Amino acid sequence: MKNFTDKEYHPVIEEYIIDYTDDTLETGERDAFEEVLVHDDDLRELAFSAKEGKKLLQQLGFMKASDKFRANLISRLQEQRS
Repeated sequence: MKNFTDKEYHPVIEEYIIDYTDDTLETGERDAFEEVLVHDDDLRELAFSAKEGKKLLQQLGFMKASDKFRANLISRLQEQRS
């Protein structure tokens, strides 16, 4: 069974997710996109996960860690995306 991470969305939808995550949608666009999210469970989960992931990455930027640790972490994250 596919979950929200297995689906592919049209690039326009992906741009909306990015803009939604960055809080750069204008009020009307945001309201319309949130209405779509009400009716699409997988898209809603993806959008909310992206928003949460961004918050976690921002928190990582405040952590004190060695450059080697950060490089290793980034490398592993990139491997998982492939």
